[in-house]
Amino acid sequence: MKLPSFQNNGVEWKPSALGEGALLVSPEGERRLSQIHQLSRDIEALQLAGIIDLAPSYNSLCIFFDEASWSFKSILKKLASLPNSSEMGSNASIITVPLCYELGLDWEEVETHTKLGRDEVIEIHSKTEYTVAMMGFIPGFVFLFGLDERISCPRKQSPRTSIPSGSVGIGGNQTGVYSLESPGGWNILGRTPLSFFDINQTPPTQVNPGDTIKFKPISKEEFEDG
Repeated sequence: MKLPSFQNNGVEWKPSALGEGALLVSPEGERRLSQIHQLSRDIEALQLAGIIDLAPSYNSLCIFFDEASWSFKSILKKLASLPNSSEMGSNASIITVPLCYELGLDWEEVETHTKLGRDEVIEIHSKTEYTVAMMGFIPGFVFLFGLDERISCPRKQSPRTSIPSGSVGIGGNQTGVYSLESPGGWNILGRTPLSFFDINQTPPTQVNPGDTIKFKPISKEEFEDG
């Protein structure tokens, strides 16, 4: 099914159908993460009945909808009529995450690959501001954009079968937070005592795509104190 493009905030978006109840929209030309996050926030702010979920990623936004309430044509019409983001405002947050680098599991590999000492890696990693690019592959896992290329590290050749919740790792040119205990192949730099996913909370995660995260080094004693 070929769907017509639409304009939003001076950006042309290309839509495509994903099954009967999901619409994928991607910005034409340069992939602008901030534009994807802003469009997601703008739609969310309207609290439209029948819009089930919004899933922003690095290159696109997927809109899941109730087929009884919306059609591809009606959603595209709504998207094309959205006011400019400057008129709607932004609810993105800046979040400081305490991180105990003493609990890192892969310092030998990271230091060998980057040819930097542990203190240098910690300095670079903790002084950088990161954008929450998207959530997945497990509930609440936080993919962070903005890693300094000096500390980029390839994923491990043999993934671990279990990584503790709260672990912060580097995989390629990304850094991220394991919200739950999970298998994984990223290089673990440390752990945070913060919870990134709690099924008993509403919503279960307090972090959203588009938010800014900063890491604050803490000691092992501070980590254990929670």
